[in-house]
Amino acid sequence: MAMRTAQVNLDKQRREKRDRLGEVRVLLADRDSRTATLVQRILFSFGFRKIDLVINGEDALENLRRKPYDLIITEWNMTPTDGVLLVKAIRQARDDKRIRRDIPIIMLTAQAEMDNVKVARDAGITEFIVKPFTAKTISQRIILVIDNPRAFIDIGDYVGPCRRRREALPEGVSERRGKRVEAMPPDENLRKQLAPLAELLTDDVVAAAQIELLKSEAEFVEWAKDDIAQLESAYAQLKAQPGNKGAHKALLDAAYSIKSQAGIFGYDLGTGIGSMLVQYLTAHAEIRDEKLTVVRKHIDAIVVIFTQKIKETGRDIGQELINSLRALTKKIG
Repeated sequence: MAMRTAQVNLDKQRREKRDRLGEVRVLLADRDSRTATLVQRILFSFGFRKIDLVINGEDALENLRRKPYDLIITEWNMTPTDGVLLVKAIRQARDDKRIRRDIPIIMLTAQAEMDNVKVARDAGITEFIVKPFTAKTISQRIILVIDNPRAFIDIGDYVGPCRRRREALPEGVSERRGKRVEAMPPDENLRKQLAPLAELLTDDVVAAAQIELLKSEAEFVEWAKDDIAQLESAYAQLKAQPGNKGAHKALLDAAYSIKSQAGIFGYDLGTGIGSMLVQYLTAHAEIRDEKLTVVRKHIDAIVVIFTQKIKETGRDIGQELINSLRALTKKIG
């Protein structure tokens, strides 16, 4: 009887905690509505209910000025105000009392190179998630943000969560390496309401969210067709007008979309070759002559991946595609 009563009480506590989770206000910023929709579905599976979507940093700032939020999840690659500029604007909003400067911010992006991670960290992000993502990677970062809030510091050249995860700065003002440090204690509000969040976001809950996510594969295949059509159209424009910046950007956007999303649904090779194409287009501001051949071969490889539904990089055809692209890129430069 006592055990049954204890279980009833535990179930009641979990229901109450889940209800409180539904009251957490999340702002999701991503110019790609398709990716934002996938993230929203995962969050909804977890129990979040109050999720607002915006497509750029400017809209995010406007929302922050109009209503309070508990958590921000933002992509880096947005215009005109990208994710890093958004984070800096929030952290440095000393004179705008409408914006909560210490709000937890998770950067969710395919800009995963170490230099970019450092830039995002220095801008003041709280956590970093690399696209393509899973329900598990998102749950892990959210649990970390809520269960282990960090002190907020203003050192002048750095404003954001304390990087010393295990050692919070004291409340008030202190000196650190000769610099004046303004420190705020961790905001414990969400932790007091929800921690340990892992009791809600259990392995079963996360697995169920992942299953729901993978049900979107048919939608993704259609999205991939749209991205491929954009690659083909932009390539044709660039071939007719070498140096066409609009076509170059359209190629980069479509390649970035494939890089970001393909691996979510098991098309790891698509993410890999999309990433190679993004790197090539980023390294070459102008695509003409032999460089057009490199781009063409990347596009052809992406077409093969999705027409033949190649999901494992270990397959012979996948390795063959990667090796041939690397050899061509090295030869032409």
